[in-house]
Amino acid sequence: MTDSIFTTLAVSVLFAPVTLALAAEDVKTNVTAGESSVEVIEVYAQKRPQPKSEVSLAVTSLDGDALAQRRIADTTQLSGLAPNLLASTVSGEGTTPSFNIRGVGMFDYNTSTISPIAIYSDDVVSGGANFLSSSLFDLQQVDVLRGPQGTLFGRNTTGGAILLMSRQPEAEFGGYVSAEVAEHDTRQLTAAVNVPLTEQTSARLAVQHRDYNYSMQNLFPLGQDGGMRHNNLRLIIRTELENWTITSKLTLEDIEGAPKPIYSAGILAADGSGALCPLSQVGTRNCVDSFGLSVPSDDYWQTVADTYDKKHDTEGWTGTVNISGELAPGYQLKSVTAVKDLQRFHSFDSDGPGNFIEGSFDSDNEFFSQELSLTVQQDGRYWISGLFYLKETLDQQNDLDLFRDFRSIPALAAVPAQFLYFNQLDNQSVSAYTQLDQPLNDDWTLTAGVRYTREQTDYIARADLDTVPVYISKFWDLAGEVADSEWSGKLALLQKINNNYNQYYSLSRGFKAGGYNGGYSTSPQQAIDSTYAPERLTAFEAGGHYQLPQQRLSLDWAAFYYDYQDQQVFVNQTTGPAPYHVLKNAGQSKIYGLEAEMSWRPAAALKLDLALGHIPKADLGSDQGNAYFVADNRLPFTSEWMASGQLEYDLSGVVDHVLLQLGFVYQSEFFFDQYESPYTKQDGYTLWHGRIAYQPLPELELAVFGKNLLNKKYTELKFDSIAALSAVTQLRGEARQLGVGMTYHF
Repeated sequence: MTDSIFTTLAVSVLFAPVTLALAAEDVKTNVTAGESSVEVIEVYAQKRPQPKSEVSLAVTSLDGDALAQRRIADTTQLSGLAPNLLASTVSGEGTTPSFNIRGVGMFDYNTSTISPIAIYSDDVVSGGANFLSSSLFDLQQVDVLRGPQGTLFGRNTTGGAILLMSRQPEAEFGGYVSAEVAEHDTRQLTAAVNVPLTEQTSARLAVQHRDYNYSMQNLFPLGQDGGMRHNNLRLIIRTELENWTITSKLTLEDIEGAPKPIYSAGILAADGSGALCPLSQVGTRNCVDSFGLSVPSDDYWQTVADTYDKKHDTEGWTGTVNISGELAPGYQLKSVTAVKDLQRFHSFDSDGPGNFIEGSFDSDNEFFSQELSLTVQQDGRYWISGLFYLKETLDQQNDLDLFRDFRSIPALAAVPAQFLYFNQLDNQSVSAYTQLDQPLNDDWTLTAGVRYTREQTDYIARADLDTVPVYISKFWDLAGEVADSEWSGKLALLQKINNNYNQYYSLSRGFKAGGYNGGYSTSPQQAIDSTYAPERLTAFEAGGHYQLPQQRLSLDWAAFYYDYQDQQVFVNQTTGPAPYHVLKNAGQSKIYGLEAEMSWRPAAALKLDLALGHIPKADLGSDQGNAYFVADNRLPFTSEWMASGQLEYDLSGVVDHVLLQLGFVYQSEFFFDQYESPYTKQDGYTLWHGRIAYQPLPELELAVFGKNLLNKKYTELKFDSIAALSAVTQLRGEARQLGVGMTYHF
């Protein structure tokens, strides 16, 4: 699929608002409920349920059942389902994931990272990087908020927020069981049961088990192909009193397995001349690395990686209590308390068959947050104010093992080194916020909000160095503090053009505090330089929400311009033999783009959903404060074009109880680091998915499904190991997968 095709599609969709605005004037506005088949979507973008057309920001709402049908297993698989949203597991499943919205993100391998994109699960913020990947099961909906969230949501985020909303207990007994089997030894069982306990209290228990292997085949003797086993449990108990509601939630998570084996592609010509391989031949036997090793075969999903001792283990739990009640007519008080604990160990191989770049992440997270808010709703006015507190502690015991194979070679014994890291980061965030929605007249509504945030990170960073000649305890031993405070907020106008179309104009400001990047430094000076300053983003946005009931069509569009100050960008420094990862401020950046979403039901049996994102400019600024960045290069992990769509056709008129679904996700080319090396570029690609479902009984559904139907070859990561190994380390995407499933409701 070429960019020219998407350019044509973009022009058609993005200029559709102008055409539809004119057409909307001729639409009769007294359409009855029976004549309309456009679903009124309610979103929680302003901490309360509202029709999507009444919010002054860009938000995509994803239905929980639709995500389950698509086999969207966790938050990293939401990539492309909202305009300009990219997500990745970065260095393999189980490690720190990366989210990018409109070019704002953090493509970082570190467990100490605080992402500019936050995940909120039932009103509770994700916290540090270890909490960003969440299993998606038994959900009501997911809302993707694009743009700075500088007023209402927990910890300030400059890029956006993803809101996860669990299915809540109901007053009647019921539930479901869903099972599936698929290629790559995939087995999944999901079940939920709703139990009324008393007249006021109900409970909902949801569990999920997933067990699977990756599609990579590891040809190394004793090497593992890799795979994971997930066990998740969520218990929600909800009590409805006369004026108060108390909701308690407990979640348990257990993940075990082995990481996906990497693919090491040499870039030197195999003839021994030392010349670089043409880009088109990298990944073939015509190219070798510094040690003369080539890829094992022409099969894209075959590799050779020394992973026999690599493993992953995650254990975590979360407890939350949500209390809300009416103090007086129109006055609502809400308290959200959360406690989390997570231990995670993940060992990795970054070189293929050798022992040259290997290591592990070993972290222990403890988290506490408390939020109090008061809302006042009178005469069409809605006013919310609140206080937020967060405390998070991260203990790291990571290691980086370099060139271990050289330890047994006397002439090279001075080269290998193992760094053992012992870091502790304590983060506290305190904020106060208020936002008012005030109707000015029948056609205009003003939204004004402000937030004050103070955030502080205290860090202790220590590392031991193990070499063949000597073991150096406390090769560095540092302690320090990074503290920032800032105002942020939003000013917006929502205009009612007519009964079918609302348009908004918004100015918002986001802020993300500085901190300490507890990564893989290899010298005391690098460890000292691992602090970074805050970033600030000012966003200008305009957009519109259409509802055209007679045409059974809804359309949303947005145009945005970002003025980004001191953007925090992850750097993979590639000039030396030892990897150096650092998070630094990149000066001033400019980002702008367009988005559109459409849902159309031209006939009762047919539904079409489309989403499109375009970011023509997302470049690092020219006023760099250090030498790590290349001015005017495109921001990493930022595609210029993104598109997704799904066609759904109910065949009941031809074959009873049969539903067909076919969809795609496309993203254009992007780079995995800031240097724009052709060896670390991912070309544009499209992934197709499909599903056929049959309901022989109202309570029973049988389905066959497929992911990556055309068996597209793509990568989840290309890491520049050229200086160290004359190779590019890759994590390759999953091959085609076909499966069958069954769901029974009771």
